[in-house]
Amino acid sequence: MPPRPSVGGVILRPLTLDTVALEGTPGGWEVAVVVEPGPYPQLPKGGLEAGETHRDALHRELREEAGLEGVQILRELATLERLNYARTKWQVTRYYLGISTQQEAPPPLEPGYRLEWHPLLGGQVPDLFWPEQTRLLRQVARQLQRNGTPF
Repeated sequence: MPPRPSVGGVILRPLTLDTVALEGTPGGWEVAVVVEPGPYPQLPKGGLEAGETHRDALHRELREEAGLEGVQILRELATLERLNYARTKWQVTRYYLGISTQQEAPPPLEPGYRLEWHPLLGGQVPDLFWPEQTRLLRQVARQLQRNGTPF
């Protein structure tokens, strides 16, 4: 089965912000979830285009699917693999952790997509369409609970 390289993001936004350190208060983080046409909540993600780096593709996908611009990418989180929805390609997605200080985003470029922000802690993030994304979010939340920071 042919591989399809892609990129995705766990994008956090602090509820209160220390603009110097770009840190929020422990527990005071929201995560960006995009909802595709229909009830399909998931992390923003998408395929790489010819000649794109993973980070360039992530910034493009964030703008297209979520309307987010200027996200600070902090580090790589994980590479997750699975069959794509059509079961025609092997999806290899490199996920990054990023932070947004954008309070309001313009509408996503992709028709029918919308951005939602959900508190990372307290069980308020909906189960995502892709189970591996839900597991990844739980790992980030555990990091936040253990260390007081998701970074």
